[in-house]
Amino acid sequence: MFRKGVTFALMLLIGVMVFSGCEESEPTKEGTEHSDTGLTFNIIDRDSDEVVDYHHDQHWHSGLPEVSINENLSLGANILDENEKEIELDGEHYSLGIDYAEDANEEILSLEEHGDHVHITGDKEGESEVVFQLIHDGEVEHETVPIEIQVSN
Repeated sequence: MFRKGVTFALMLLIGVMVFSGCEESEPTKEGTEHSDTGLTFNIIDRDSDEVVDYHHDQHWHSGLPEVSINENLSLGANILDENEKEIELDGEHYSLGIDYAEDANEEILSLEEHGDHVHITGDKEGESEVVFQLIHDGEVEHETVPIEIQVSN
């Protein structure tokens, strides 16, 4: 009788230990610099008024147009929140930002922010990487993963 009780208690304890670790959880990414907030960035070439690329779920879908040396690429954005509501880039509360990606070659191009759009100017032939930002009251609220841009002659 005593043996059956101990065996039952051990089986119950093992069962509790096994099933307590079965809860589903999301894996964490250590060192992630770009949080996924559910935002979608639709990047628009202001010359053609066409969406040239879009970013969501921490990835880009196609690529930015090539820029020529001494020419600039004027890009705007429609930024959608997690409910697919457009965030108005009024230049005061919310604006579009751009910066060089970490370890990017900053000699290849120049970057300018203008509130609701940005300019990328080709300075030297080559490639570099940039990140787009949603600026809220002067602070970076969201930053995309880097995207490559090519400067040609």
